Amino acid sequence: MSRVAACSVLCDFLANAGDCAHSLGAMKKNNDPWLCGRETRRSSACTILYLSLLFSCAAATSEEGREEGNQWRLCPQQRHVPARPEYSETSTDPGSIEIRSDTSRITESGLSQFSGEVEIIKGEQSLSAELANYHQDTGLFDAEGRAHLWNPSITWSGESIRYDSETGVSDLVGGQYWLSNGLGRGHAALINHDRGADTTTLRDVDYSTCPLSDEVWRLTAGKLVLNHATDRGSATNAVLRVRDLPVFYLPYVNFPISNKRKSGFLAPTAGTTEESGMDVRIPYYWNIAPQQDATLTPRHLEKRGTMLDSEYRYLGEQFAGVARAEYLPGDDLKGGDDRYLFHLDHSQHFFNRTSRMRGWFSIDYSDVSDKSYLEDFGSGIGATSRNFLDQEATFRLLDYTPSGGTNLVSARIRAWEITNPSLKSNSKPYSILPQIDYLNSTPLGRGFSALTTLQTTYFDHSSRVTGGRVVLEPAIRYSFVKPYAVVMPELTFHHTQYFLDDPAETFDDNESRTAAKFSLDSRLYFERTISLFGSAFVQTLEPRLYYLLVPNVDQDAIPNFDSGLYNPGFNTLFRENRFSGWDRLGDANRLTLGMTSSILDPEDGREVSRFNFGQIYYFRDRKVTLPGKSEITDRVSELIAEGTLNFTYAWSLRGALQWDPNESRTEKSAASLRFNPAASTVFNFGYHFRRTPDVIEQTDASFRVPLTPALAAVGSWSYSLTDSRNLEALGGLEYESCCWGLRVVGRRFLRNTEGDFDKGVFIQFHLRGLGGIGQSADSLLRRGIRGYEDPFD
Repeated sequence: MSRVAACSVLCDFLANAGDCAHSLGAMKKNNDPWLCGRETRRSSACTILYLSLLFSCAAATSEEGREEGNQWRLCPQQRHVPARPEYSETSTDPGSIEIRSDTSRITESGLSQFSGEVEIIKGEQSLSAELANYHQDTGLFDAEGRAHLWNPSITWSGESIRYDSETGVSDLVGGQYWLSNGLGRGHAALINHDRGADTTTLRDVDYSTCPLSDEVWRLTAGKLVLNHATDRGSATNAVLRVRDLPVFYLPYVNFPISNKRKSGFLAPTAGTTEESGMDVRIPYYWNIAPQQDATLTPRHLEKRGTMLDSEYRYLGEQFAGVARAEYLPGDDLKGGDDRYLFHLDHSQHFFNRTSRMRGWFSIDYSDVSDKSYLEDFGSGIGATSRNFLDQEATFRLLDYTPSGGTNLVSARIRAWEITNPSLKSNSKPYSILPQIDYLNSTPLGRGFSALTTLQTTYFDHSSRVTGGRVVLEPAIRYSFVKPYAVVMPELTFHHTQYFLDDPAETFDDNESRTAAKFSLDSRLYFERTISLFGSAFVQTLEPRLYYLLVPNVDQDAIPNFDSGLYNPGFNTLFRENRFSGWDRLGDANRLTLGMTSSILDPEDGREVSRFNFGQIYYFRDRKVTLPGKSEITDRVSELIAEGTLNFTYAWSLRGALQWDPNESRTEKSAASLRFNPAASTVFNFGYHFRRTPDVIEQTDASFRVPLTPALAAVGSWSYSLTDSRNLEALGGLEYESCCWGLRVVGRRFLRNTEGDFDKGVFIQFHLRGLGGIGQSADSLLRRGIRGYEDPFD
């Protein structure tokens, strides 16, 4: 047999191992559980990679691919193998095979032999051994004596390599392996790959991401069988050991070995709260179809009973959604009442991107069994303090006309569910059944454009006046736009017609309102170079003038379905109506003066500072008010000031002030300071004050501060200065090494508006390369600590 023939046999073996690089790349690139898995065959060498995914595969879900920026968190590889052999010439074709050895004996039949520092290179794959033999008669190839195998995904070092070219069976005997992406290492007594059956069997396998000098944890399996034809694997006697102590045992587990999801149990979680006691969850993942899945979670609450939490996800080319349901039969703390929650979030779009039409449809629907449900089962002050759940469906259709105009048609229905036990049923907002909007913009040439707004709404309520409302607003706008200035005058005709049903006869069934509006919005843009602390910066100055004229129209005989006052802010100074909704059209003869100024770093465009100032000057009293309110006679509005100052990339300061010159007092103020020099360190401090309708004054602080290179303290705290009490306190420790981590977090939070508190403890043990065990608190930390980054991601 010729030397070239012998090399082709070696190439066949290396080609199988080479498939591993493509498999890993596809696995890392397409690990999103929503994406369909690729049909990718894996080689014998590549099968070791699945050990790192053993628990997560058994859980039927894959973790996110690790970003290169996080590789520093992994333990340094301790490889006792020589450097990978390279081609003798850098210009060698990667498809070529190069064999180097001290001696060689090549025959046409029988045994061909290479000995003495044998090195075989093909592309990115290399093999070395002291002796390599090829048996021409049997088609058997073997290499032994300090045998090593390199490819882009794995480095292997062992006793011997054997490959039968007739049967397609290969064996790697008694070796160690190191994953090239830094995610782990281990041993395998035998790796057997049957090319004909397309299966791989591994025996006496272990895996860890810890260094040999400090192996905190290790995963072992007696036997691991991977079927590449079905993309399924099975393992027997899988044991997780911590300091050689077995802590988790799986006698048998079946799991996917590709991106394809597989049904199975997820890692259980446990926690405790003062109100409900121990809280244990055992999720089961159901892989229904490539673009559908569900998670069923039996949840046992010590003081309440056992509930079922289910989530169904689906995805299509033009739609996606999530449906969730929770059901607790016979809550022991509620006298045996059944408790439930249902939530549906669906979104869909129509037409392709080449069409001038755009269409959207969405549903956001939530329902609970009783007003206390979120208080008892919700997490976080944001969930437990909600007054209403939204029940809404919306449809929008947008058309871009050939002349450059737009037509927008939308329709929606909306209702509410009370989730605050202290609220009465008649406190719910009006239901919208339905609301239809039409908006049109048509360019007329020479800077002019015609605008049309048409809205029709029907309002429904169980204990108040109901009826329909039609709003029509045609307008003419002129736009003067230059790099240094923008001037836009606009004239609008407004008409509102009501069709009411009022059994109490408080309102006329056919009320109407008509008015004309005029506005003039203008801005100037200035820019200059300035010097600060010896460095050059760019300063911008944008003065803005906004004039609004709206006549006073008596609206006391009109019901209020959806109008309210906007919260004062810089942007609200330039609104044409100080009321939300259409039931109140604010009378106005006023001028708004505003100023925005920024300082920019010309080298990288960073905004060093930004300040907004604004105030309204009134030329007459405002007689239109909300029901029960008096007319407003102040000649000036509150002075609004907002600012951001970024001292460095690490330090930033934000502030806002609302000053009432008529009362000579502060109505609202806020300030926040943030120090974020690195991803591992963040400190926030905030102060908030609001005078109306009730005085609220509170502070909050949050932090993540490293105490040692491996240990960090985390915490957040909200305190009401008005009531002299804590609103929420959270604190704990995070330990992070290169192969494992531990997080312990305690939390005390306000459950409801009645002042009741609850407590909780969260413990999570994280193994790099495997995943986490315990109840995660990362969502609480992200919400409570602005700028927090989870070190276990």
